[in-house]
Amino acid sequence: TSKRKVKKRPELPPRISCNVVAVDCEMVGCGTKGRVSVVARCSIVDYHGNIIYDSYIRPLLPIKDYRTQWSGIKPHHLLNAPTYAEARPLIKKHLAGKYVVGHDLKNDFQVLKVRPHPLLVMDTSQCIALRFLAGIPPKRKPSLRYLAGVVLGKKIQTSSHCSIEDARAAMMLYRKVENNWECAKNPFLNDEYWSVLAT
Repeated sequence: TSKRKVKKRPELPPRISCNVVAVDCEMVGCGTKGRVSVVARCSIVDYHGNIIYDSYIRPLLPIKDYRTQWSGIKPHHLLNAPTYAEARPLIKKHLAGKYVVGHDLKNDFQVLKVRPHPLLVMDTSQCIALRFLAGIPPKRKPSLRYLAGVVLGKKIQTSSHCSIEDARAAMMLYRKVENNWECAKNPFLNDEYWSVLAT
């Protein structure tokens, strides 16, 4: 019988402002009928919402659907953009050793092909404290737009999405409950998360 690889607990950095970033990606559709999501923009902001990385990213696969209505991506945005292979080292550098905030981060991690340790993941879509503040049932997963509107009193995604705006909104939500974050349900501790990314 093969031994299961045990995930080692990392030496966690202190959860202070300089060690927390938020990430959001916009995606386009590639593959058959545009059903394969591929990253076309990635934005990373610091604890205070300052942009530390923002770039369009040119997919190598033919784009079947720009999903402009949701992604805000148009063909001219990608003409001189770096490829994912060129962008990835810088993205990984900005995320390395940081607590990563975002909303429904499994989608961003999949397209970026990064796997922060589960204990470094701060997903606002899974935070019970935020659901409590928004007045919604603990088992209902809220949208980022809904949380921003109810918890922050802030309108976002009024037309297409903007990865900078979404990353900033996620960070503001995190800051609202950061001292009660232990109330958050963290699905990234499940083996299912790791098995999906391994495929």
